[in-house]
Amino acid sequence: MKPTLILLFSIFSLSSFAQITGTVTERATGEPLIAANVFIVGTERGTSTDLEGNYTIDAQPGDRLEFTYTGFLTQIIKVGDATVIDVQLEPGRDLLDEVVVIGYGTQVKSDLTGAVSSVDAEEITRIPTSSVEQALQGRVAGVQVTPASGAPGAGAIIRIRGVGTLGNASPLFVVDGMLLNDINFLDPNDVQSIEVLKDASATAIYGSRGANGVIIVTTKRGTAGDGQARFQLNSYYGTQSLAHKIDLVNADQFATLANEIAQNEGTGLPFPDTTEVFGAGTDWQDVIYRDASIQSHQLSATGGSERSSYYLAANFFQQEGIIEGSEFQRFTLRLNNTYALTDKVRLGHNISLIRRDEDFAAGVVANAYRADPTVPLRDTLGNFGNTSIRASVGNPEAQIAFNNNSGFGTRAVGNLYVEADLFEHFTFRTNVGLDLERNQSKNFVPEFFVSSIQFNDETRLSLFTNRTESWLWENTLTYSRRINRHRFDLLGGITAQEFFFEEFGGSRNGIPGDSDELFFLSSGEVEGQTNFNNAFEWSLLSYLFRANYIYDDRVLVTASFRADGSSKFGVNNRFGYFPSFALGYNFVKDALVTDNEWLDRLKVRASWGQVGNEKIGAYAGRAVVTSNLNAVFGTLPSLNFGAGIITLANPDIRWEETTQTDVGLELGFFNYRLSAEIDWYDRLTDGILVAVPIPEFVGSANFPIVNAAEVRNTGVDVNLQWQDRISDNFSYNFGLVAGTVNNTVEALGQGNEAIFGGDLGVGGQLGTRTTIGQPIGAFFGYATDGVFQTEEEVAAGPTLGNQRPGDLRFVDQNGDGVITTDDRTEIGSPLPDFTFGFNFGFEVAGFDFVADFNGVAGNEIINAKKIARFGTYNFETSFLDRWTGPGTSNSEPRITNGGVNYNFSDRFLEDGSFLRLRNLTLGYSLPTSILENVRLDRLRLYAAGTNLITWTEYSGYSPEVADGSVIGVGIDRGIYPIARTVTVGVQVGF
Repeated sequence: MKPTLILLFSIFSLSSFAQITGTVTERATGEPLIAANVFIVGTERGTSTDLEGNYTIDAQPGDRLEFTYTGFLTQIIKVGDATVIDVQLEPGRDLLDEVVVIGYGTQVKSDLTGAVSSVDAEEITRIPTSSVEQALQGRVAGVQVTPASGAPGAGAIIRIRGVGTLGNASPLFVVDGMLLNDINFLDPNDVQSIEVLKDASATAIYGSRGANGVIIVTTKRGTAGDGQARFQLNSYYGTQSLAHKIDLVNADQFATLANEIAQNEGTGLPFPDTTEVFGAGTDWQDVIYRDASIQSHQLSATGGSERSSYYLAANFFQQEGIIEGSEFQRFTLRLNNTYALTDKVRLGHNISLIRRDEDFAAGVVANAYRADPTVPLRDTLGNFGNTSIRASVGNPEAQIAFNNNSGFGTRAVGNLYVEADLFEHFTFRTNVGLDLERNQSKNFVPEFFVSSIQFNDETRLSLFTNRTESWLWENTLTYSRRINRHRFDLLGGITAQEFFFEEFGGSRNGIPGDSDELFFLSSGEVEGQTNFNNAFEWSLLSYLFRANYIYDDRVLVTASFRADGSSKFGVNNRFGYFPSFALGYNFVKDALVTDNEWLDRLKVRASWGQVGNEKIGAYAGRAVVTSNLNAVFGTLPSLNFGAGIITLANPDIRWEETTQTDVGLELGFFNYRLSAEIDWYDRLTDGILVAVPIPEFVGSANFPIVNAAEVRNTGVDVNLQWQDRISDNFSYNFGLVAGTVNNTVEALGQGNEAIFGGDLGVGGQLGTRTTIGQPIGAFFGYATDGVFQTEEEVAAGPTLGNQRPGDLRFVDQNGDGVITTDDRTEIGSPLPDFTFGFNFGFEVAGFDFVADFNGVAGNEIINAKKIARFGTYNFETSFLDRWTGPGTSNSEPRITNGGVNYNFSDRFLEDGSFLRLRNLTLGYSLPTSILENVRLDRLRLYAAGTNLITWTEYSGYSPEVADGSVIGVGIDRGIYPIARTVTVGVQVGF
């Protein structure tokens, strides 16, 4: 190009630019923001504001100016004809710059390509519980959290995006880098944040243990500072009470129904004196349930110097059970420290020490439900009333009185790590973690006599102890670099973990007295003693790699790979390989967003990956041999000691493999007041490990484990958040999380044999069947079509045995004219179609208020308590609506103590949907002007209620019925009830 043309082109180009000036201020106060950054999007040209918030930059019409300031929302404005552009920035409500903990590192939320949900410390500590798992309830879209029970210290069952296996479906827990099977030891006050990794892009870095999702817990730590300690006191005290009583008949109604049963069954009347009036009688629920206390007190200290920081905390948690005789206590000590050994070498540790003491409740819930209300608590001589006159039911209060079952445990969980900046852009980290646990329990049964079915004629002591040891060693190398608009983050590593478990137990009779000073096995009789001892161990060796690439803060690419080798599997498939790949595009700098007044954020992402599940027995790939298979044989008969194989080896079993596809959309509206995340996922688990039947002549006592089944989960997760600050004194927020799950079994073992399970606790009846085309653990029984009203109807319709008017009419599914077991069918599912939680709150003039709700919809519950009737138990009030003659009832059959009406059918299914007011909190924080006079940083007083109201059609104590087995969920045989809790607390900083 000729010099003249170059000069003309340069002059033309410069003439198209205009000098843009303006001021950048804070919206709420109008104060200027010093050193705020102003850039032209897509270029390297930019400037900063001066001491008065002013800036000057050359730009042309059509350019987009990006205004950023730490702690404030980014704003992008398109240049038009105006030469003065003043900007008001708002304090940051956007989550784009939030740092999220992911597997083996952290990432800014705007860079994420995986489905990761975060829960902060404030949300966790709202619920007064010892269990961090229970505190997650209703917080994360696509995550169902069900309390294991209402017993003190109980944990929870967590399912992330449905159930994808027939075995252990619990997620993997990672606490400060230590991989664990549970987080029962954690004090909620120590938790800084929780990240839930849901899709394969996020979980594949954990390979063989990521199929059920991953929950990463980060505990609190100090920050480098002036060396002055900051103290925090968190303390609350409250009372618990039974949230809901089951509607049972009173004594007069019981006597009427008991006589009617006798008439229907042709036996003598149990209450022949028709003039006898019992009144209300004994309410056994009032007898066994009580108001109970709950309290927690934590004192923490944080601080640090220029080269170190620390977090030290001690917590005492105590919870009495609402059933007398049950209690849980836990003392926790945590020490998290970091040290800058040099400018390039850092050392840190996270250590938690736990002591737990527990008194276990007597198994009294079912007996209180069934006990005869006409029997007094005690007779005129002061002896326990005999509740077994008309049925095999022990006196519930006597059960509590003679129960002496306690335990204790100690646990140490922690890790030590070193980070070193080896070269420019390279960081090496080595992390060593330990989990050491010891537990012991003792159960003493004294001599006593209440009735012919409730007695013990010789004292007995049983002792059980176990120990768990697990170590983890991880070594990773990361490479992070930015070159102009390109950012790279590479991670490679090798890890190893070993787990060991041993248990021992024994029992002896004839323990003298009932003093716990003699509760040792050696004080009992040698004759009749029992004992057992066993152990197992497994180990894992892994290699991992992840690459993140980001172009211009818009194009997002993530790829990861992990190879796991486990001792659990056979020699032919010792290693499993788990890849993932994800793409994302962030429109934050595109005209679609910057030119739109109401759309502030738009990101799309998609991921695909494979993860595994190895939660099976330690020796599933090996033959198992047992001893004590002794026999008498030979010409001179004698006892010969022997051993034999009870489980065949399968060297070909491999990991369960879950392939998951996820498509996500992230949005921000109205200056980031409204944010939304929507994910669709498809999750197929292949090669599920199941026990396949083999012929008995093979000689194996147990069925071998093979990879045979397939299960698919599909659904949508939604997270909506609205938050706004009207003024310095008033802000409010609203949040909603929801998820749908469609669970379908697509294949089973050889021959596609159905899997039966779900013990109903009566007569060996099973309530679930897992088969192709149905959800896991679907309820399997008879469908009913009303009640036979007359003899003519009985004669005309298909019957099950010798049915009479007043009996249930069962549906003839196969149309053969007779009711048999072949007419059983899928009649419901324990898996909800929809899980949700929502909350709203505000802060005004020092007051803060929050209300949390959670619930599920689309599932059923088996009320198995109503099925078991070995004698004349007490009745739920629904029995009062029984059939007593033609036209009296077409839903509740005639009353009996047994017979075809107690075969499992949809009569015993109830709607498990519910909406619960999970938490309600009102607090007040003293203003700074008062705190300065008493030298406090913070003083907040609050009152809270938990599980205050539950809206549900279910008649039991709680619609949340958990079970560790995925094929036995939703069966209520008599669960420890969930309590309603009211607390008052204080938070003090100084």
